Amino acid sequence: MTERLTPEKSPWGWKALFIFCILGGIFMFIFWLAVTNEPDYMPSQQQKQNTQQHAFKNAPAMSQEALAKAQADREAREALAAETADAHGMTETEHANMPENHEPAPAHGH
Repeated sequence: MTERLTPEKSPWGWKALFIFCILGGIFMFIFWLAVTNEPDYMPSQQQKQNTQQHAFKNAPAMSQEALAKAQADREAREALAAETADAHGMTETEHANMPENHEPAPAHGH
């Protein structure tokens, strides 16, 4: 009769069989995760990203209240620019193109 190495006769016994089953289960779980999750460079994932980007681009960037406030602020700035341009006797375009630190021109007659 030939002697076969069985879990009962090996030095590790049933412990080795139990450890190998756990390691095999962990390996199969990692393998399952790798197979089910597609990487970002796959075509199907790129289509999902494009869909999400289009949805984000179509969404409003500001709330309705913020849009109304920004519109009111812009109208107030335009009205102020028109008032100051009228006070200085120039057009709105001339006033808009005037440098910030504008100094009056020196008098020509000494």
